[in-house]
Amino acid sequence: MVWAVVLFVCVTTALKLNGYQPTAINDRFTISRMPRARTKGVTKPSELKVTSNVLSLSKRNDANSLSSIYVQAMRGKGGVSRVKNGTTTLNAVEGGQVHAVEVTVGGQNFSVVVDTGSSDPWLAINGFECYDLDSTPMPQSYCEFGPTYDSSQSPTYAVVPDQNFNISYADGEYLNGAMGNETFTMAGITVPNQQFGVVSIAAWLGDGVTSGLVGLAYRSLTSAYGGTTPGSDVRNQAMLYNPLFVNMYEQQGVPSIFSMAIDRDESVGGILALGGIPNVKHSPYFVNTPILPAGVNAAKELVYQFYTIDIDGFAFSSNQSTQFNVYNNVNPLKTPLVGNGTDVIVDSGTSLCYVPDNVADGTAAAFNPPATYDSSVDAYFVDCDATVPIFGVGIGKKIFYVNPADLIIDLYGDGSSCVMGIQPNFGGLTILGGTWMKNVLAVFDIGAEQMRFAARQWSSVSD
Repeated sequence: MVWAVVLFVCVTTALKLNGYQPTAINDRFTISRMPRARTKGVTKPSELKVTSNVLSLSKRNDANSLSSIYVQAMRGKGGVSRVKNGTTTLNAVEGGQVHAVEVTVGGQNFSVVVDTGSSDPWLAINGFECYDLDSTPMPQSYCEFGPTYDSSQSPTYAVVPDQNFNISYADGEYLNGAMGNETFTMAGITVPNQQFGVVSIAAWLGDGVTSGLVGLAYRSLTSAYGGTTPGSDVRNQAMLYNPLFVNMYEQQGVPSIFSMAIDRDESVGGILALGGIPNVKHSPYFVNTPILPAGVNAAKELVYQFYTIDIDGFAFSSNQSTQFNVYNNVNPLKTPLVGNGTDVIVDSGTSLCYVPDNVADGTAAAFNPPATYDSSVDAYFVDCDATVPIFGVGIGKKIFYVNPADLIIDLYGDGSSCVMGIQPNFGGLTILGGTWMKNVLAVFDIGAEQMRFAARQWSSVSD
């Protein structure tokens, strides 16, 4: 894989985010705590009501997620490019999963990537210039956008004067253009005069369907700059503006929460709910835990954001009747959790779970027959018909278990080669990805700065 920047990995042995001091992950990236999401102070937790403001999450199997660029680099393995793939190989699995939703912008309908790690809404415009990652001009088809935005067909479009949109990614992708104001409708919620990036120059690895992106991260990651010349932009001097979801709850009165239910049926994808929770089967009991927003920094610039929480530890055993001690005290009748106090990233764009090495090793040994480690690809492989152990994550004194179906990933769909859904992080960041997220209803309460989870490991969104 070709990278615009070579990542030399020198991983630290643990991640604890103390204050706002950056923690070195390798010689390219650091990670640090971010300021809280809201400028108007923390609010009380939102009431969890079922909302009709929902969107179907369409999984794009022919593209890698933006978060995978940073997850794999900070995992300590190196990195992945977002080059497309036609089969479900190990590289494709490590490339994460892209979820798309439908939006209406200026009366025009688009499919866009939804990304919890970035903030800007942006669309490619008619007549955009396409480049490869070496900045060589290419035909528009190379960037593989879906239908492009036509500002001349919208009576509500207005250019934001003396500003430009400028964003780049660790694998060499970049986007430039104007900043505009436009009417956005998403999940039945309309926001007039929403600021967004109008992309006229793109080095992008698209999927042939999506036309842009809507970010659900904090406003501190927006990418508008003063002036109209991107080459003159000074990093760390971006002009902050309200992303789409922020305007929904600050201007339109939508409760400041969004929630996700990821489905293990790839043809379904999942559901994203704005301002509430979707009408899906789940446990009536929710646990809550503070959001510890973490920012990824490159060359002292904030480039990506993750929603991070603190967990009670991991539960794993070959004995299906094992009782675990969620209180992490002395109890000889129960098995203690492993990794109490671990900071973990909750990321729907990551396919697998990346956990401390001792947790991955212990889980691998609990399969029957045990999973085997392949050092040539730095991954645990497992017999496709192996007996699966129990595996769970303790949060708020409750263990959220993973459905056995999610612990074995069939790479080719024919039972010939399978990897474990839990993989080592090599001393880097701990990630709760799709393997775990398919088993919970995840609520991001931005106003109260907390995440809430309910179990749904035996349910699908269509039940």
